[in-house]
Amino acid sequence: MIQNNTPLSDMEKNALEWLSDAGGSVLISEVPNKNTINLFGTGNMKPGIPVFKKLAKRGLVVFTEEDPFQLEDGSWFTFTPSIELVFLPKD
Repeated sequence: MIQNNTPLSDMEKNALEWLSDAGGSVLISEVPNKNTINLFGTGNMKPGIPVFKKLAKRGLVVFTEEDPFQLEDGSWFTFTPSIELVFLPKD
């Protein structure tokens, strides 16, 4: 459920659409630190981490973190955190 009734910005809607199109989850390494536009300046801007943090505060997405685990050879494996879609509001 949305944490507040403030309408979503165009960038927040874009972020939710992108996440939904990606199957509801993206690796955090795929998300830029800032909003970016593609090389040729066409199409939608790609939302950055700050947009997803705002969406997380509203309860629409979550940032996942997994505990590392030790492999048989003694080395440690750490999962890449991801951003998961929790709720996709209807306009």
